[in-house]
Amino acid sequence: MKLRIWILTSVLVSLLGLPRAATAQVDDAPSLAGVIDIHAHVAPETKLLNFKRAFDGIDAAQIARIYGMRGLVLKEHNTETASWAYLVSQVVPGVEIYGGIVLNKAVGGMNPVAVESMALTRGGRGRVVYMPTVDAAARNPPGSARAVAVSRNGQLLPEVLDVLRMVAKYNLALSTGHVSADEALMVIRAAKDAGVKNIYVQHPNHGGIVMSMAQMKEAVRMGALIEIVLSGEGFTGGGPKVINADNPVMDYGPQKLADMRALGPANVVISTDLGQPGRVNYAQAFQIGIPVLAKSGFSQAEIDMMTKQNPARLLGLK
Repeated sequence: MKLRIWILTSVLVSLLGLPRAATAQVDDAPSLAGVIDIHAHVAPETKLLNFKRAFDGIDAAQIARIYGMRGLVLKEHNTETASWAYLVSQVVPGVEIYGGIVLNKAVGGMNPVAVESMALTRGGRGRVVYMPTVDAAARNPPGSARAVAVSRNGQLLPEVLDVLRMVAKYNLALSTGHVSADEALMVIRAAKDAGVKNIYVQHPNHGGIVMSMAQMKEAVRMGALIEIVLSGEGFTGGGPKVINADNPVMDYGPQKLADMRALGPANVVISTDLGQPGRVNYAQAFQIGIPVLAKSGFSQAEIDMMTKQNPARLLGLK
């Protein structure tokens, strides 16, 4: 409770212990009305994974509301967050909160029943299904008991096709998670065949997931959006070099800007992938990132497309 009162009364001054110089950078920041962050990490996190979160879902919703954002998608690697989104929405009105399910080992991997349960959670807040992330076979040693496979011998597994049919049945958004680039393209192709309408490739130029421009353009050709995230290590090229000298948080450098130009704003969705301790919050990342985009030559209409319209379309919103 103390944390939430603190957020409501002094978020711009002392959030995350940022120095006043860092806070001042966003004092004249752009309006975030209409902005949706589709990739907001929140607590309560599990000790099964070595990840720490600075905010729980209620804190995150309060931050979004204070800064005037339209909404967030709450993400957690080991459980569904549709039920969290429903409960948070009862506590923090005035901001749109959604959730999803990541198909890691803890929910049974490629589990269409878990997907359907998430989709049918009260309130209709479950909107996104993620292919495996930390448990993806591409991210784990061969033979790992933790790994969740999506393909074998160049073919998607039958259970993956079952999941994709469930995604289509409930008109959910699909994220490619942390599967390999080749697997992501197979998933997108099969998802389109199954009738899935809204797909995005999860940060293919960040976090150890690497897609070539040719592969990203192939994903776009098949109807997927490409996610570009605001988090990362070592911001270079335009705008503030660092936000917190002890914890560089932006990686919105020349390569990501070049990727956005090559792909075209109509094919890009910008998110934060934030929520970690010691870093700026979701809203502050947009407040700092949007001016960088503007200074790099993107028009306001293009910025709105990547931060407002494309996220809304992915989630089935108007």
